[in-house]
Amino acid sequence: MTATPITIASDRVSRLILLAALILGAIYLLDDFGIGAPYPLNVIIKAGGVVLLGVYALKQGRLWLGLGLLAGSAGDAFLALEPTQQALGILAFAIGHLIYIGLFADQLRRKGNRGLPGYLATGVIIVFGAVMLVALQPHFGELRIAASIYNGIILVMVALALIGRAPNLAVIGALLFLISDAVLAWRMFAGMLDWAGPVVWVCYFGGQACIALGLSHPEDSARN
Repeated sequence: MTATPITIASDRVSRLILLAALILGAIYLLDDFGIGAPYPLNVIIKAGGVVLLGVYALKQGRLWLGLGLLAGSAGDAFLALEPTQQALGILAFAIGHLIYIGLFADQLRRKGNRGLPGYLATGVIIVFGAVMLVALQPHFGELRIAASIYNGIILVMVALALIGRAPNLAVIGALLFLISDAVLAWRMFAGMLDWAGPVVWVCYFGGQACIALGLSHPEDSARN
């Protein structure tokens, strides 16, 4: 992986935005332990952390990155509504991943690939995704087509992150996102892993934060 150091914007406002995002992310974690904010305040807190990550990216001049994060925050809100809006949530996250695909593809185009290690890692991820998809098919119900397409989209996103020379932090973020979605799928569709709520949230929010910071690095042009 490209040895890119973690760089956080030096201006005070950007740092405060990032700090506020992390605080909201930490507060929402309490929701999985039954001591979170009441509805609908919990929806605002859940989506608010990623909204602020999007604002952070926009402030760094990363328009598409910011839009991808904001799409993710919309997905957060849809899934937290009562009743949950699964189809709209999947659509919002798919849009965010399509934007990330464009960003990671741009990294690959500008910086080249990692060679054999990247392709081997991608092969492992594709096999993992295929096994997951087959195992979950009976549980998708009427969302089978949408969930299957979404599965393919996130696998392409992670594959491009692994193949290209994106910053380490962004690659870690893509992998965390995949872990979060895999666990969430078993919990949401198969009714399993009820204990894994904190795992889903930590991996998901950590993944979004890593992508936000990794792709906001000053060595990358404002086209992000």
